Amino acid sequence: MPESRYALWRRKANSKSVTDQNAYNSIDYKTYINVVDTICCVAYKHAFVNQVDFGDLWEVDLTKNDLYPYFYCQPKGVTTDDTNLRYSFQLIIMDLVEADNSNELQVMSDTLQILQDIVSLFRNGNITKLDDQGLPIFYTDSQFTFSPFSERFDNAVTGWVTDFDVIVDNPFPACNVPLKDTDNCVD
Repeated sequence: MPESRYALWRRKANSKSVTDQNAYNSIDYKTYINVVDTICCVAYKHAFVNQVDFGDLWEVDLTKNDLYPYFYCQPKGVTTDDTNLRYSFQLIIMDLVEADNSNELQVMSDTLQILQDIVSLFRNGNITKLDDQGLPIFYTDSQFTFSPFSERFDNAVTGWVTDFDVIVDNPFPACNVPLKDTDNCVD
């Protein structure tokens, strides 16, 4: 993936700030794309997840999908406080159910466990890398409600959905903003 204009500017400017980024290292980035990449990477590394996607839920076309269990990450928004960014997503995990629903309970149990595993890695794991103080770069502090669904899509699938927030430190430093000039905007 080519560097974004912003990452290229930081590299060329040799900028040293809390928001510095290392090219192609999605764990060290604190940008939106890298939070998404980290969530998808954690899901992809799960031994039982066979496909991972991201985007608007309306773009899901399960008629073209034959790899299950299927993990989907849908964006919801970003909020801030004084020192953090909170990226909000909806996480969905699903698997195929037999036509006679004979395996529905097993599929519900398996997909719930997968979603719990992914959340656990952000809450208590170090797969998302630790900073210099030993704290996770990306973390979550939410309580989770896992909601079941069946046949929500075109295929006979069952699974779970949860709202998921990823928090990253961001003290909103203004010193390294790429300005064309430093003249005041208001006199």
